[in-house]
Amino acid sequence: MRTLDISRGGLKLEANFDLGVGEPMDLAILTDNARIQCKGIILAIEEFNHKVRVRLCFSRISDGDFKKLSNYLHTLSRGKGTPFKQWLIGGILFLLAYIAYLIIRTYLFR
Repeated sequence: MRTLDISRGGLKLEANFDLGVGEPMDLAILTDNARIQCKGIILAIEEFNHKVRVRLCFSRISDGDFKKLSNYLHTLSRGKGTPFKQWLIGGILFLLAYIAYLIIRTYLFR
Protein backbone atom coordinates (compact mmCIF):
# COMPACT_ATOMS: atom_id res chain seq x y z
CA MET A 1 0.00 0.00 0.00
CA ARG A 2 1.09 3.55 -0.67
CA THR A 3 -0.33 6.67 0.98
CA LEU A 4 -1.39 9.33 -1.54
CA ASP A 5 -2.83 11.93 0.82
CA ILE A 6 -3.20 12.21 4.58
CA SER A 7 -4.93 14.51 7.04
CA ARG A 8 -5.98 14.44 10.68
CA GLY A 9 -9.31 12.90 9.70
CA GLY A 10 -8.21 10.18 7.31
CA LEU A 11 -6.18 9.29 4.28
CA LYS A 12 -6.24 8.18 0.67
CA LEU A 13 -4.14 5.18 -0.22
CA GLU A 14 -3.39 2.98 -3.18
CA ALA A 15 -3.51 -0.79 -2.89
CA ASN A 16 -3.24 -3.70 -5.27
CA PHE A 17 -5.88 -5.85 -3.59
CA ASP A 18 -9.68 -5.67 -3.30
CA LEU A 19 -11.29 -3.76 -0.48
CA GLY A 20 -14.92 -2.98 0.23
CA VAL A 21 -16.75 0.17 1.27
CA GLY A 22 -17.52 0.07 4.99
CA GLU A 23 -14.71 -2.39 5.78
CA PRO A 24 -12.63 -1.63 8.86
CA MET A 25 -8.83 -1.48 8.54
CA ASP A 26 -6.04 -1.56 11.08
CA LEU A 27 -3.22 0.74 9.99
CA ALA A 28 0.32 1.53 11.01
CA ILE A 29 1.50 4.80 9.48
CA LEU A 30 5.28 4.94 9.39
CA THR A 31 6.94 8.35 9.40
CA ASP A 32 10.62 9.23 9.63
CA ASN A 33 10.65 8.96 13.41
CA ALA A 34 7.29 7.56 14.54
CA ARG A 35 4.87 4.69 14.12
CA ILE A 36 1.22 5.76 14.31
CA GLN A 37 -1.34 3.03 15.04
CA CYS A 38 -4.97 3.65 14.09
CA LYS A 39 -8.16 2.07 12.81
CA GLY A 40 -10.20 3.34 9.91
CA ILE A 41 -13.31 2.69 7.87
CA ILE A 42 -13.28 2.69 4.08
CA LEU A 43 -15.53 5.43 2.71
CA ALA A 44 -14.98 5.12 -1.04
CA ILE A 45 -13.08 3.08 -3.61
CA GLU A 46 -11.82 4.03 -7.09
CA GLU A 47 -10.31 1.70 -9.69
CA PHE A 48 -7.21 3.25 -11.27
CA ASN A 49 -4.70 1.50 -13.59
CA HIS A 50 -5.18 -2.01 -12.15
CA LYS A 51 -4.92 -0.62 -8.63
CA VAL A 52 -7.46 0.44 -6.05
CA ARG A 53 -7.53 3.91 -4.52
CA VAL A 54 -9.24 3.99 -1.15
CA ARG A 55 -10.53 6.92 0.90
CA LEU A 56 -10.57 6.05 4.56
CA CYS A 57 -11.59 7.98 7.67
CA PHE A 58 -9.96 7.30 11.01
CA SER A 59 -12.41 5.65 13.39
CA ARG A 60 -10.06 5.11 16.31
CA ILE A 61 -6.71 6.68 17.11
CA SER A 62 -5.20 7.18 20.57
CA ASP A 63 -4.50 10.69 21.85
CA GLY A 64 -0.76 10.02 21.71
CA ASP A 65 -0.89 8.76 18.13
CA PHE A 66 -3.15 11.66 17.13
CA LYS A 67 -0.52 14.04 18.50
CA LYS A 68 2.20 12.20 16.54
CA LEU A 69 0.07 12.51 13.39
CA SER A 70 -0.54 16.22 14.00
CA ASN A 71 3.17 16.83 14.52
CA TYR A 72 4.02 14.89 11.36
CA LEU A 73 1.48 16.86 9.29
CA HIS A 74 2.84 20.10 10.75
CA THR A 75 6.37 19.22 9.61
CA LEU A 76 5.03 18.45 6.12
CA SER A 77 3.15 21.74 5.88
CA ARG A 78 6.09 23.91 7.02
CA GLY A 79 7.70 23.74 3.60
CA LYS A 80 4.52 24.43 1.63
CA GLY A 81 4.39 27.82 -0.04
CA THR A 82 8.03 28.60 0.68
CA PRO A 83 9.15 29.01 -2.95
CA PHE A 84 6.26 31.38 -3.64
CA LYS A 85 7.00 33.41 -0.51
CA GLN A 86 10.68 33.64 -1.46
CA TRP A 87 9.75 34.70 -4.98
CA LEU A 88 7.32 37.30 -3.63
CA ILE A 89 9.81 38.75 -1.15
CA GLY A 90 12.52 38.78 -3.83
CA GLY A 91 10.17 40.58 -6.22
CA ILE A 92 9.25 43.19 -3.62
CA LEU A 93 12.92 43.79 -2.78
CA PHE A 94 13.76 44.14 -6.47
CA LEU A 95 10.90 46.62 -6.93
CA LEU A 96 12.03 48.67 -3.91
CA ALA A 97 15.60 48.73 -5.22
CA TYR A 98 14.36 49.94 -8.61
CA ILE A 99 12.27 52.70 -6.99
CA ALA A 100 15.30 53.76 -4.91
CA TYR A 101 17.40 53.86 -8.11
CA LEU A 102 14.82 56.08 -9.83
CA ILE A 103 14.65 58.45 -6.86
CA ILE A 104 18.45 58.71 -6.63
CA ARG A 105 18.79 59.24 -10.39
CA THR A 106 16.05 61.88 -10.43
CA TYR A 107 17.17 63.96 -7.44
CA LEU A 108 20.96 63.46 -7.26
CA PHE A 109 22.00 63.45 -10.91
CA ARG A 110 20.29 66.55 -12.32
